[in-house]
Amino acid sequence: MEALEFFLINGTTCICRNGVAKKLTPEDRDEVVFMLEKIGDYFPDALKALKKLASASEPNRRWYEYRMVDRFIRCNFGEADFLRPDVEMDMFHIEEVRCPLRGICEHEGVICKPKLKLPMTEAEQEVATLYSKGCTPVEIATRLKKSVKTVKNQLTSVTRRLRLDRTRDLIKLLGLYEITT
Repeated sequence: MEALEFFLINGTTCICRNGVAKKLTPEDRDEVVFMLEKIGDYFPDALKALKKLASASEPNRRWYEYRMVDRFIRCNFGEADFLRPDVEMDMFHIEEVRCPLRGICEHEGVICKPKLKLPMTEAEQEVATLYSKGCTPVEIATRLKKSVKTVKNQLTSVTRRLRLDRTRDLIKLLGLYEITT
């Protein structure tokens, strides 16, 4: 998906794509479905909390999904900064959004400023972290006393599980969220 910028105008969630801004609605299915998929991939605790908050709307699937995405956007992308897209190369650039509940909100650290949880085993995270620091699969295998094939398989497995296009996208993802072992 191309770069997206989200912002609020008078309490209304808006989206800017390719320089064109508009109100985000439940009918923006591509964006809503994409956002839910990525929230689930990177922030499963946030998705769980969002589902609970929006549960009363569940019978109306489009509204239910829109409400979850709208809340996540409001808590993490509400500033119209245009310095860097909020979503770029399928990765989120979480912002520090002004909120009167900062410091007392029960959802802080879950929905607001969520903690990244990548679906990786400890061994896969160790391999991915070394790879993101510039080590080659051969160097990783030597350092961790694994075969090169095992290292490559772990990198490929994580890449597929995270729905990334290329293994090199792991470097961007781990760097963006400052993941280290």
